[in-house]
Amino acid sequence: MLRLVCMLFILLHHSLDLGLCISGYQGMATPMGVVLNSFFIVAVNCFVLISGYFGIKTKCKGLIHLYIMCAFYSVIPTLFSFYEAGQFVWRDFFYSFLVFSHSKWWFIECYILLFFFAPMLNAIKSVSKRRYIIILLLWSVITFYFGYLWKSSLNSTGYNTINFMFLYLIGQFIALYMPNLKMYRIKLILLYIINSLIIAGIGIVILKVKIDLEWISLLSVPYNSPFVVLGAVLLFMIFRTFSFQSKSINWLASSALAIYLLHCNAVVREYLWPFIAHLQEIVNNGWLLSLYLVFLALTIMMACILIDKLRMFITNPVERLVLKINWDEYTNKLVTKIDNWIG
Repeated sequence: MLRLVCMLFILLHHSLDLGLCISGYQGMATPMGVVLNSFFIVAVNCFVLISGYFGIKTKCKGLIHLYIMCAFYSVIPTLFSFYEAGQFVWRDFFYSFLVFSHSKWWFIECYILLFFFAPMLNAIKSVSKRRYIIILLLWSVITFYFGYLWKSSLNSTGYNTINFMFLYLIGQFIALYMPNLKMYRIKLILLYIINSLIIAGIGIVILKVKIDLEWISLLSVPYNSPFVVLGAVLLFMIFRTFSFQSKSINWLASSALAIYLLHCNAVVREYLWPFIAHLQEIVNNGWLLSLYLVFLALTIMMACILIDKLRMFITNPVERLVLKINWDEYTNKLVTKIDNWIG
């Protein structure tokens, strides 16, 4: 359920930050836009917390599944762009298969590196709780002091694997040591609202003193902001207090990543953001426009989920065929040979 909520937040954030700005409305350059976005900006960090909480198993099966899904949503739109332009470009067609390095999905490029680093991060579970806290504190210095405050090249904005690794460790720590705070659910919700308003307050101050709009991204809503990280943790802890089972939600959530891959595809963006911008031209009331954006985001989510179910029908047989090869066995043999050679 949290994955679906995060995807809704990401769509709404992109609508404000990318869609409306095309029409000159600049959703992020208005107090209302800043306030709304302060609640949405935690979604990506929350996604990574989920990965840390449940743990990533670095196996060939997971890598193949992720590649086939990403390749489908990269190659097909690229072929569509060739058809529309009336020209086939071999270089672009080749790059469309290199989804982990040339896709322009920054999240996927960071996530695949997190996937490879996961065994090392998982090994930290074996240390004591005290040492784990020390590791988190040291990483907090890298993230918040050197990164958020001084914009170190190591982690200047949080759009990188270093920040993902930090969030992964936080999620893993929650799974290991944090109790379920069900009795404090209301307090967690209030803290989340207060924290979001602090994020908004920083952005509004920047607007009022007429600092360049880029400073909102640098100081109010970067992914390595202590308030954005805290907001993601609070949202995660809120959802952790709920306990229910739903096959329908699981069915929808299994296509959550496809929502990101589709609406953030370079070809799809050329049509989606101008369409969202057109809404501002026909809806003058800010609150009504917000309702339209929510309805549109939900519609886009459902459309992406249905497309992904069709994609599964096409790619699952291919995936099953590829997975018939015992990739893990070949990997183990390779490691054994290297180990013997070094020994």
